Amino acid sequence: MTDSHIFICFSSKDLATALEAVAFLEGRGIPCWISARDVLPSQNYQETIVHALERAGGIVFLFSEFSSKSAEIRKELSIGGSINAPVFPLRLSPITPTGALRYELATRQWIDIFPDKEKALGKLAETVQLVLRGSGVVEADVGGASPIAGASMENAPAQVARPPATRTTRGPIVGADSKEFEAIRALLVRHVGPIAKVLVLKAATEAVSPEDFCQRLAAHVKVPADRAAFLQAAQARLAVKS
Repeated sequence: MTDSHIFICFSSKDLATALEAVAFLEGRGIPCWISARDVLPSQNYQETIVHALERAGGIVFLFSEFSSKSAEIRKELSIGGSINAPVFPLRLSPITPTGALRYELATRQWIDIFPDKEKALGKLAETVQLVLRGSGVVEADVGGASPIAGASMENAPAQVARPPATRTTRGPIVGADSKEFEAIRALLVRHVGPIAKVLVLKAATEAVSPEDFCQRLAAHVKVPADRAAFLQAAQARLAVKS
C-alpha cells in the first residue's frame, strides 16, 4: 500500500453512496480523498481537485447514470489517465458507458454494488489493496465484476484495474522543471485553468516532436482565434517553425 490516498470520483447526486464507500475503505485502512469533505471553503475548487488527483495512488469511480453524463467526471478520469493512476469503477446501477466514457473505460473492469453492497465494497477494498501493492492481476469472483465492453461476461474472472505500462521511450519534449514548461503552462492556464499543468505534462511525454507538442496543447483551446494565438506563442517559445 502506498502513502498516497484514493481519489473518489463521483457525481454530487451519488454523494450518499460515495460517503458510504469512503467510510468502508477507510475502515479497512485505505485513506481516501473526497471533494465533499476535503476541499476547504478557502481553497480554489478546481486547483484542489487537480492537486488531489496528482497525489492519488488510484481512483475509485462511482459509475452511474449521473456520473456518465458529467463533463467534470470525464476531466477527472482524463487527468487520472495522464498520470497512469489505476481506476476502480464501482457500478451503481445496471448501465453501460457511452461516448467518451466508453472509450475511457473500454479495458477497465467494474464491480457492481448491487445486489450485495457489503460484499461489493469488500471486493473493492481487497482489489484496491492488492493492485496498489503491485500484484497487477486480481481474480474477481464477485457476481457483476465484468469488462465494461462486454456485459455478457458478468461472472468471468477479471483482470482488475491494471495500471498502464510505464513508458520507456525518450524523455519529454520539455522538462517539468524547465523555463519552457512553465512559460507554456502559463500560456495555457489562461484558457483551461489549473488543469493546464497536467495537460502540459501529458503532452510533453506523449508528443513525438515540439510541433506535435504544441498542436496537442492548442487542441484544448476552444476559441479558434485564441487557439491560433496560443499555438503561435507556444511555437515561438520552442523555436518551432510553423
